[in-house]
Amino acid sequence: MKRKIELNTRIYQSYLHGFDVMTRAVGYKSARFGNMQRQVKEFLFYLEQNGLTNLNKIKPLDMVAYYEYLSQRPNLIFGGVLSRSTLNEHMCSIELFNEHLLEQGIISRTITLPKIKNANDKKHRQILTKDELLSLYAVAETKRDLAIIALAYGCGLRQSEIVQLEIADIQLSQGLLIVRQGKLNKRREIPLTNRLVVDLKDYLINERNQYQNKDKSNTNEIFLVNNLGKPVKGDWLNKRLKQLIAKINNPNIVAKEITLHCLRHSISTHLLEAGAGIEFVRDFLGHAEIDTVHIYARRRKMKQQLINKIKL
Repeated sequence: MKRKIELNTRIYQSYLHGFDVMTRAVGYKSARFGNMQRQVKEFLFYLEQNGLTNLNKIKPLDMVAYYEYLSQRPNLIFGGVLSRSTLNEHMCSIELFNEHLLEQGIISRTITLPKIKNANDKKHRQILTKDELLSLYAVAETKRDLAIIALAYGCGLRQSEIVQLEIADIQLSQGLLIVRQGKLNKRREIPLTNRLVVDLKDYLINERNQYQNKDKSNTNEIFLVNNLGKPVKGDWLNKRLKQLIAKINNPNIVAKEITLHCLRHSISTHLLEAGAGIEFVRDFLGHAEIDTVHIYARRRKMKQQLINKIKL
């Protein structure tokens, strides 16, 4: 049984009517047309109920929240929740509505919609729990091992960002690490905790020269160098991480097939669980949009729901 919703905001009633006229004029099939009307109406009703009555002020976070709402609301016809195909259908209807509003000059910029992963997309990366990370720290054999963990987990750097990191990029006295050229050439500054400063400084001052001095001709300023004093490569970093994980001797951790990027996902999830805002985590990771962080937010929310159910 479908629920009946009514819009009270006159401007939204007007927008819906205009969309109605456009879709009829274009000649959409009646069944699809009816769905689009209901889906756009539900979208406007949601905005109305949440005090959002100016479409020019809709933010990406508002759309993330709406997608969260759709993902969890009951399917009133078949029971359960909405299928992935139905969620896609809702987003397509809103996108068409969005294009109509732009053409009519009603909005001045497009409404950013969350990206939806298909069932065929690569499975999400595993993460380590905080206890498992403590186990990883415990098996580190060198100061360089600790520095690698600090960069991948503590700073959330991508593999390419770790490889390219230079000594000058780590400003220990100011407690900052600078990524000068991240993904899409985006620069960002990452605050360093006291633990990160200690681990990075310890490697830089007390161990790096041991490797660097083996290659007298190499005067590079790359922060991480291998045993021959040359800049490390991404494959070597992941290989070293796997060696450390094997030393933990925990089948559950080994089964997760942890990579450097999994450590980046781990810190993202842990920050959200600790109450950090999505926008902070987005900037921390160096994402161009909010959509990727939405994945971490969903994981945190689902975990909390599970905890609440267990308590009940």
